[in-house]
Amino acid sequence: MHWIALKHALLSHLPVASGLLLPFALIAAQRHGRGIRPWWTVSRYLGWTGFLGILGALVSGFASGRLLGLLPAHRILPPPAWGAGTDALLFRHALLGGASLLVAGVALWSMNRSRKEHESLGLLAMGLGFAWCAVLLMTGESGHRLAHGRSSIAGPALAPTRVSAVAPVPRAEADPEAKTPVRALDYAALEAIHPEPVRSQAHGGRWIRAWASPEAATAYRAGQTLPQGARVVLSSLEDRWGRPGSDGGPLYALEMKASGPALTFYWPRIPMERRPEFGGESRVYWRDGEAGLDACRTCHATGMANPASRSRWRAPRRSGSVSRSGVAPGERDTPLPN
Repeated sequence: MHWIALKHALLSHLPVASGLLLPFALIAAQRHGRGIRPWWTVSRYLGWTGFLGILGALVSGFASGRLLGLLPAHRILPPPAWGAGTDALLFRHALLGGASLLVAGVALWSMNRSRKEHESLGLLAMGLGFAWCAVLLMTGESGHRLAHGRSSIAGPALAPTRVSAVAPVPRAEADPEAKTPVRALDYAALEAIHPEPVRSQAHGGRWIRAWASPEAATAYRAGQTLPQGARVVLSSLEDRWGRPGSDGGPLYALEMKASGPALTFYWPRIPMERRPEFGGESRVYWRDGEAGLDACRTCHATGMANPASRSRWRAPRRSGSVSRSGVAPGERDTPLPN
């Protein structure tokens, strides 16, 4: 699921490219006469390429949303939201992606109808194809805004102002992680310590994977003191019947600074049944120094927790009944290498 989810940005380029190229082929396929059949083939090829690209983008987008906690459990689309916020943009992006699949089916039907050798694809195929391309490009544009955190809509032009002779006072830069831990969310860019999730009782019994920056990976594996500037992020999944479930858990991040370890806890969408533990909040973001991290500071006062307390147990692989501890009767889990 990690592999599929982390490929969403890559797979989404294929249908967008088809949406840019298909209109040219559809226009070229409108004339009557001999030699028009190759343009049928080009239009159909681009249509099927875009359709398969949409399927890949939808599957990877769903997996990405579940992995990052943006999709609540038992939902296919994000919760409905309207306006100009990020939640509304995410909902529109998902809605446009689903609509593009439906329009694609109708457009492909019109492009693949039987015709005589000298006939064009027809205005119906061109109209439906253009509509499909428009939906594809709107989906890609909203995805770009989500990924890069900015709107492509230009603001109103500013009126010219007189230049003051007094040097302007420099303004303090806005904190890029004021609302979300930007670098922690990009944990897949770090080095994976665990090849697959392991059960961690110290982190609420969740299944975690550790990701470390290059200067931290060797020290983390050896249980040594992390160097200054090192970063470690734990991604987590909620337990389900003794195995990693599909519901994303919180992100735990640690960064070594000159003053000591800085801790971060981020859970973008807390399941309904777990919200009483967080005062009914649906989203939690604790930064270093907040009271919610007191328990974390106890274990990570010097940066690294005691290596002896690390979980070394994988999910059981054999079929059969599974106990509440996650171990099938008569089976021992296989320890992970350090």
